[in-house]
Amino acid sequence: MPPLRRRPDARPATPSPGAARPRPVAHRAALPTVLAAVTLLVSAACASDADAGVDPSAADWPAAVSPAEADGDVWAVWTAVDASADAEALTAEVARLDQQGYDVEPTDPACQEGAHEQLAALTGIAEPVAVGVLFASEEDAGVFDTRDEGTTVSVTSGAWTC
Repeated sequence: MPPLRRRPDARPATPSPGAARPRPVAHRAALPTVLAAVTLLVSAACASDADAGVDPSAADWPAAVSPAEADGDVWAVWTAVDASADAEALTAEVARLDQQGYDVEPTDPACQEGAHEQLAALTGIAEPVAVGVLFASEEDAGVFDTRDEGTTVSVTSGAWTC
């Protein structure tokens, strides 16, 4: 954007006697306000196109998928992680998700490419066991993650290898 230049003064060199003197207009003072308004309008226009997806608060609960039924990558919403599959926290999480209609069990996150490393880094557990719900799409995982009142440890995507 080129620098602002002051326009030449358009007033006559000598004002006529009795003529009202024009009031100066503060162009520079209004510039930040105008720029802020333009930025806000452009941002709103871009956001309206980008946010045209599903409203998670109004969407139906998404259906989970089994890895055998999924085409390509699956999205996992990991809701509990521990060092042992027999941990009380994992058992409680399986029961909570079962009440919501999701049939899950403690799983080795190494079954999904990249999930083991991510959960180990997040939790500090070298060999994590986790409870997660698998979805066929990022959108379904996002709806579940938004609507579920439990804790989300992480959301991962990748091929299921087990």
